[in-house]
Amino acid sequence: MFVAKQREKVELRYYVIPETEVVLALLGEDWIREYGKDIKYLHFHDLMEIGYCHWGDGEVVLGQERLPFSSHSMMIVPPRLPHTTNTVDGTKGYWEWMYIDLEKTVSEVYGHDPVHQSTILKRLHRTGYLLSGEDNPGLSRLILGIMEEARHKKPYYKDSIRGYLNAFVVELLRLSDDEERIVGGRGSTAVLAGALDYIATHYHQEIKVSSLAEACNMSESHFRRVFEEGMNMKPLDYINLIRVQSACELLKKTGKSMEEVGEEAGFASISAFNRNFRKILNISPYQWKKSKENYEGKLLHYRISAQKGWD
Repeated sequence: MFVAKQREKVELRYYVIPETEVVLALLGEDWIREYGKDIKYLHFHDLMEIGYCHWGDGEVVLGQERLPFSSHSMMIVPPRLPHTTNTVDGTKGYWEWMYIDLEKTVSEVYGHDPVHQSTILKRLHRTGYLLSGEDNPGLSRLILGIMEEARHKKPYYKDSIRGYLNAFVVELLRLSDDEERIVGGRGSTAVLAGALDYIATHYHQEIKVSSLAEACNMSESHFRRVFEEGMNMKPLDYINLIRVQSACELLKKTGKSMEEVGEEAGFASISAFNRNFRKILNISPYQWKKSKENYEGKLLHYRISAQKGWD
């Protein structure tokens, strides 16, 4: 019997795709495990997560939604959507995972039309999916095809993966067209999509909660309640998480000064940048930048977390 767990915080897992690869693939028997054991919180990623369940039974949590999974289930989770996976209590499951840079992938397919590209990204960020492989054979073949190319690394595998990813984006758009049928009646976290899109676009600027509420067509008081219930944190906590994520990218990929990084990430002052960075990552921006592991293309698992009601 599956036992539901209480979760009181959300963790951002900052994953890095190696510069020499197209996707970050977590494959093999290391991923046969009792999912959810001793983990009592949701998490979300800076990348799109795609999971395939070879065998096992349990529950996927997407925001506030709890959905049962079984063998050949597929999970597709856009960046910034809180989620987790739990096998039936006391049992194991075999999932394999991969992470893709959705913005980069869409830009490679639709880079000739920035406006269309932006519209597509908004659609693909709206919600996550848990799907049956039997009911979605085309998508299943694409996901398994990418995983097999990443596993065996035969000549030209990167070109093959790029081809699969282009087709995968098309299938996601078809899912988006059919979204009302797929997620209808689930109380989807997509109700917050307008706010999440607004934050993703404007995190480097001052953001008022009233603007986020307006993006979701809610009153401010109602929005605050829905956001905290759906994301397990207050809007400002989430904004600062996204700003810290952006700062990490700038620290890793540019030679900008700490003042420039803090300003571009949306912090009002260098002291606010240092304070929030250390509060969330438990390390200073300078220490983070100097850590060699941030430049080795490894899977990083920083405990960037926020308690519900965090001050």
